[in-house]
Amino acid sequence: MGMANGDFVRERLRSVLRAGRSLLNAAPGPSRREPYVQGITATSAVICWVGEEPAAGVVRYGKTPGLGREQVDATIDNRHALTIVGLDPGSTYHYRVEGSGASWLTGSFRTAPSGEGSSFSFAVVGDSGSGGKGQLKVAGLLGRLEPDLILHTGDVVYPAGEERHYDLRFFAPYEDIIKEVPVFPVLGNHDVRTGNGAAFFENFHPPLGSPGSTKRYYSFDWGDAHFVALDSELYHADRGARAELQKAFLERDLAATGKRWKVAFLHRSPYGSSRHGGDKRVRQDLEPIFARHNVDLVFAGHDHVYERTIPIKGVTYVVSGGGGRRLYPAGKGRLTACARSAHHAVLGRVDGGRLSLEAVEPGGTVFDRFCSIDSGE
Repeated sequence: MGMANGDFVRERLRSVLRAGRSLLNAAPGPSRREPYVQGITATSAVICWVGEEPAAGVVRYGKTPGLGREQVDATIDNRHALTIVGLDPGSTYHYRVEGSGASWLTGSFRTAPSGEGSSFSFAVVGDSGSGGKGQLKVAGLLGRLEPDLILHTGDVVYPAGEERHYDLRFFAPYEDIIKEVPVFPVLGNHDVRTGNGAAFFENFHPPLGSPGSTKRYYSFDWGDAHFVALDSELYHADRGARAELQKAFLERDLAATGKRWKVAFLHRSPYGSSRHGGDKRVRQDLEPIFARHNVDLVFAGHDHVYERTIPIKGVTYVVSGGGGRRLYPAGKGRLTACARSAHHAVLGRVDGGRLSLEAVEPGGTVFDRFCSIDSGE
């Protein structure tokens, strides 16, 4: 992860080409995939991989490279998503997966911290899944930022969220970082074009511990922050659930949390000034809930730009759609605090009563900063 940006992009291009050659000779369905972590909480994690042939799967894990514990998935398959539980908060675990013709020692992951006063960082990207140079540059940036978790604001895989494009447009570009850092995604309009997001649901395994949560909308805690993932496509092309059920989930979920910081993320922003602009249907339904429950930040994508608003009814809205796809011209309206047409990632830091953001280009230029202080009163 420490290599120069140009070297990283060249290496990733070679990786993508290797994956493409493998796909040409592969049977239908996903090809062999290195392990990646999903759904990490303070006490659990999901380890996912795709082997070369159907078999049972085993994850060996522990706090040292000696491992010492194991979890078995007895299902005979080449695709595995194995949940391990009983982990300690804020702890590093090493792991190895075995089965399906595979045995990889893949490094480690870290569980979420618990309780007040914890410090961590998170990255935000969106509209990434093209497999091109822009995506690879942002992937290299993510590696250098070293976040504890990544929020993805949708359009994970272009053009239509098909399984056959996931290797080239998600797994190859991010193969290094997703071994250790969980990605928490939401559905974008391109992700639902095939089977209402069928491949998305096969490949991603978010935590579903919150009452009423689904893979379309869910929530989780990380330290003293509460994150809520939402499906804006329920107001448009996604016919896999009903928007009113999500709205009821959001109301209950935000009412129940006692965390200091509240962050929501979805694909279509309630507010925006670029090509697509703010989504009126999303704004009408969800903005009152965000304001009523004192949500601090709402991240979105859809417009391939960066835009941060001034606080609107106490809520700051950030469009982060510069994850790799072709960029749009950046608009600027009366509610805009900063706008820029650039490939980028947003790095958020939570340190007790301080929440800060930096918008960073692949070359390292920080072009926007934002900070919020909670006095705890």
